[in-house]
Amino acid sequence: ETEDVKEALRRLPDHVVDERNFRMIRAMQLSLQKTILPKEEWTKFEEDKLYLTPIVKQVEKERKERENWEK
Repeated sequence: ETEDVKEALRRLPDHVVDERNFRMIRAMQLSLQKTILPKEEWTKFEEDKLYLTPIVKQVEKERKERENWEK
């Protein structure tokens, strides 16, 4: 994770971070067990939300503005 991603994660609400951590732990657990997530638990394309991307872009924009200001 880059510093920008770490900052974006810090800005997320706690429940979103908890959900993200659960998904990552579940993925690692399934990988270690060499099993596949049951199809009924897969995220549908329409339901998939890019929750972190807009915040990362905002953090990057703020960092670039700060860097330009400090020049």
